[in-house]
Amino acid sequence: AALAGLAVSRAACSVSYKDILGKTVGKSRRGSITGTAGSVASAGVLVLALLLMSGLVQDRGVVIAAIGLAAALWGGAALLFSTLDEAKSEGGKATPASFSILKEDANLRRFILVRGLLVATSLAPPYFVVLAGGEDQSALGQLGALVLASALASLLSSYVWGRLSDQSSRRVLMLTGIVGALAMVGAVVLALLGMATQIWAMPLVLFILMIAYHGVRQGRSTYLVDMSPKDQRSAYAAVSNTVIGGLLLVAGVAGGGAALIGPVATLVLFAVMSAGAAIAALGLREVEAAD
Repeated sequence: AALAGLAVSRAACSVSYKDILGKTVGKSRRGSITGTAGSVASAGVLVLALLLMSGLVQDRGVVIAAIGLAAALWGGAALLFSTLDEAKSEGGKATPASFSILKEDANLRRFILVRGLLVATSLAPPYFVVLAGGEDQSALGQLGALVLASALASLLSSYVWGRLSDQSSRRVLMLTGIVGALAMVGAVVLALLGMATQIWAMPLVLFILMIAYHGVRQGRSTYLVDMSPKDQRSAYAAVSNTVIGGLLLVAGVAGGGAALIGPVATLVLFAVMSAGAAIAALGLREVEAAD
């Protein structure tokens, strides 16, 4: 129930944040703003990752404390956002979300296709841990390695991805699809060569994958805000998130079946999806024109 509540809250934030971003920050700066926020936030996550990996803290206490800190940060965000002076949507009221916009906007349909294929970059990391022989390590150690790779990748790449998204979020989506596919193929090759358990192997390709993942986050957010009509940003975000949520449910069920084909075959499938996203993004229109 708590996880469901968190998921609903994150979904609501995703929709409202994009609308607020579009109203308060002009084109050519939105990616930089979100990229900077991502890089700054990841610095704090590094501390948690290092604690989990160090062996100094190997109980649930640190995880509970991290959840408590996250709760405090959510509360702080609520207070901070309450101080923003938000302009009303054009026409005096927000346009309600309707799936009819999928019929009317072919570019939105293609964007959702690209975003749907790119979920492979978020689903693949656990399979990297499996290939590395993660079952022989402590659960918190595995979590720490994953968190560290993600935090480092975010710290080093989020701002850069944000700046590139301001120039062309379409090209960012293409590039991250390619980089993600290469990282997954790299993991598969290392596994087939019997090198996946080397201490440097999986952390390296996982780091590359997480760079692609954070690029996906920056690119898709900037693209959606910039492509949406000013009075329909919330509707576009809500419809897009709902469709992707359905795809993730399907992916979750498929993920359970992936255990039957093994992590290598699963990563090959994800690599094909990621490469397919890069190809599909070729057909997206450029949306970073000045207001």
